[in-house]
Amino acid sequence: MKLYNFISFGETMIRFSTKRGQRLEQCTALDVYVGGSESNVGVALSRLGWKVLWISKLVDNPWGWRIAHELRFHGIDISRVRWTSEGRVGVFYLEVSEEPRPSQIIYDRSHSAVSLMTPDEVDFDVLTHGELLHLSGITPALSESCLTITSRMMDFARETGMKISFDLNYRSRLWPPEAAERVLSSFCAKAHILFITHSDARTVFKLQGSQEEILERLMERFKCEVIAMTVGAEGAVALKEGKFFRGKPFKAKPIERLGGGDAFDAGFLYGYKKGGVEEALRYGNALAAFKYSIPGDMAFVTKDELERVLEGESGSIKR
Repeated sequence: MKLYNFISFGETMIRFSTKRGQRLEQCTALDVYVGGSESNVGVALSRLGWKVLWISKLVDNPWGWRIAHELRFHGIDISRVRWTSEGRVGVFYLEVSEEPRPSQIIYDRSHSAVSLMTPDEVDFDVLTHGELLHLSGITPALSESCLTITSRMMDFARETGMKISFDLNYRSRLWPPEAAERVLSSFCAKAHILFITHSDARTVFKLQGSQEEILERLMERFKCEVIAMTVGAEGAVALKEGKFFRGKPFKAKPIERLGGGDAFDAGFLYGYKKGGVEEALRYGNALAAFKYSIPGDMAFVTKDELERVLEGESGSIKR
């Protein structure tokens, strides 16, 4: 039996958010949260009972401690995190709004500790103790060294027979779509489980047509075990072994959508291990809907709560 069900590598940041409707230039106070794509997935899975290891680099200061304390609180093993006095913890600011003014994010992550991490600081052998390696397309965009580490992790995992899940997670503020396609195509081809949004499939890979046609072209190109594509208000659709599966969304009145995609990934992985693609889509959509009810980036969920969503229990007061 493996020591870890799930291992991930990536950057976790400090997030400062305005109160709903306030602009950054007028606010007098900001809410503080912790969030990072890979660790968000790990948090949800840890809370559902998986054994999770997170690999990264943190600055030995109060913001680094805040991130470490948060992840430990959720049960994540951070024993492979490298600590440094150099660099900085990445930060982003969220201006929370309502229509017609969109919410916006401002990143301040240049020269963060993770972006300065080198392959020599990573113990790749720890991957032999894990069942699944999860990575995202955000990390390779941070720096050349992060690209190298992510690529080596994938190659090591493939060589040792470890399963790999990869979320394309395209970020336009990190690189243009042409660069993302050039770099991330090889990552997609090495993944067993590929996550992508309908929007990113069109933006990065220039794919048009029906959802099924887009999935077919992605599968033809990357030959993954399964590809799951989220399609906004329509839920998600997946393709495995030539068969399409569609998962309907769960009713939700969003308090916050940030982190919903990461929650979907976690639910999908949990359900996939539990019972295949149909269960994966059910759990993925249910966990994403549950996450929408929680401020911040992380899904503060329990297994019982997730099961109640799957059973269609209403959101009335629980006494």
